[in-house]
Amino acid sequence: MITEQIFFALAIGVLASPALLLAVLGISALIDLPLSERQINGWTYATTVVGLLASLGILVAMLVTGTRYVPVDLGNLVAIKEQHFHFHLKFIFDRLSVPFVILSFALCGTVGAFTSRYLHREVGFVRFYVCYAFFTLGMIVTTLAGTIEVLFMGWELVGLSSALLVAYLHERVEPVRNGLRVWSVYRIADAAFLVAAVTMHHLTGAGDFHAMMGSGVWPAGEAALTSNQALLNGMLLLVAVAGKSARIPFSG
Repeated sequence: MITEQIFFALAIGVLASPALLLAVLGISALIDLPLSERQINGWTYATTVVGLLASLGILVAMLVTGTRYVPVDLGNLVAIKEQHFHFHLKFIFDRLSVPFVILSFALCGTVGAFTSRYLHREVGFVRFYVCYAFFTLGMIVTTLAGTIEVLFMGWELVGLSSALLVAYLHERVEPVRNGLRVWSVYRIADAAFLVAAVTMHHLTGAGDFHAMMGSGVWPAGEAALTSNQALLNGMLLLVAVAGKSARIPFSG
């Protein structure tokens, strides 16, 4: 019981730290009470360090206890009984996702530290960090998603923030043009992603990734999908990933 509570507390720390950064920066900008550069840097450093330490703590706890799978169920965001649909907020911490979370915090933290100096006294300093907070939260949600709906939510946060960051220098023609081009390519990738999500629901009856593993969890277990079904879903997700990461044929 104590071990479960420790895992849950650390998991909430990982998820809450980027969400808190977005809430603080976003709300202050919306109510027209922008924070100073020093305050923004302080919030960015603090939330990144908390998230990184919490994710490292989960990894250490997993290795010490021999745990490989830690689900965090936060309930339904949306539930429509008549349509048999629910948007389930579920996150999975395992030995595949946790190292990627650590990498995400490390890379985003490095970018935040560099930008605090590079954009010093820049007019769009606050705007950049709001987009940065969206991107960081999207990366963490995408990495830890336990259902395909949660994955799509994080996926869209990353896509929207990426397009806005590409067009950050909006007073120039080329950044805006490139931002629109990126957003257009992302629409193609998202279409493939949505088809994959619908296909997964049709084949498994749910969007839960755990449902795909019929008799166990990764890396053990036996897949509930047949090889052809897995190939179809995999190819659709491959198109989505290729579009999001500028792979051929979506590269410039």
